[in-house]
Amino acid sequence: MIAHNRPLIAEEDLAAAEAVLRSGWIAPGPQVSGLEEDFVRFFGGGGACACSSGTAALYLALRGLGLGPGARVAVPTYSCSALLNAVHFCGAQPVPVDVRLDDFTMDDAALAQLSRPVAAAIAVHAFGAPANIPALKGTAPLVIEDCCQSPGGRRQGQPLGAQGDAAVFSFYATKIITCGSGGLVWDRSGKAAAWARDFREFDCREEYTPRFNFHSTDFQAAMVRSQFARLEAIMARRQSIVRRYLEALPRGIGLQAGLDDAGRMPHRFVLVLASREHRDALLSYFAAGGVKAVIPLEPYELLHRYLHLDASAFPNAERLVDTTLSLPLYPALSDQEIEQVAELLAKADAP
Repeated sequence: MIAHNRPLIAEEDLAAAEAVLRSGWIAPGPQVSGLEEDFVRFFGGGGACACSSGTAALYLALRGLGLGPGARVAVPTYSCSALLNAVHFCGAQPVPVDVRLDDFTMDDAALAQLSRPVAAAIAVHAFGAPANIPALKGTAPLVIEDCCQSPGGRRQGQPLGAQGDAAVFSFYATKIITCGSGGLVWDRSGKAAAWARDFREFDCREEYTPRFNFHSTDFQAAMVRSQFARLEAIMARRQSIVRRYLEALPRGIGLQAGLDDAGRMPHRFVLVLASREHRDALLSYFAAGGVKAVIPLEPYELLHRYLHLDASAFPNAERLVDTTLSLPLYPALSDQEIEQVAELLAKADAP
């Protein structure tokens, strides 16, 4: 069975981690600082704070931007529960918003139609698809770009993460670059990242205020730095897999919009089918052919369902959970495995 996800740990990644392990310094140190500097150089300025996970990064970004108890924070309902967790742990109130049917990102029109204003919005670049940050900023005073599925992606020549008030990244095992778990906050002014670093440095302080150990480690940072250095090659490999799948795609089967955009860092190859029955039939079809396809998000995982809100207010997300299917897309796929997936896709029945 071809796995849906599999990290590519290259020899240079192993060497980078091994060098740190052999150095005797594995706690946060020069590699963590170096990773933060890598992101500052990538964005051409600002500040960065590496941390223990993408969820921690999101929490730190929210707090670093001054969001806390009483703040209403818009979140795309077709997304990960980590968004709810980060907002709740700030004492703020998550406000689910429906998503666009074409690219699965937060619907700026739905955001603008909320009955009460929000203090901020978390804009997820869903499976690598760029959210419309300028449109969202027309309604939300602050926008945090969730780049956990899109590092290296670009929109109109700008790197994703550069247009919002802060950006967060994840280095979890299924993400574009990984060290198993980890995260990072970046912002243009550097103020949110500075707050995050201060909060992260919980020990040996002259004065006490509640903080938390959100540290990453140097061997994790070394792995991420090794992969970050070849981010363009990772993007090129993912885009080449997308092109092969697009060649094989039968007429009548839809896709998440923009998969073939030049600036896209494709995280998932998501089919959009006509019905739940067709989706389930293809799920079984790929499994029988030795390919693990997955349903990206189950209905119960929609954020508005977790909060027991009226499902009729989120028609696009409700439709997407019934009709989407994700195929394997990652650099660790061999050429033979890519062909196996493509050949199955070419023979998949359209309604």
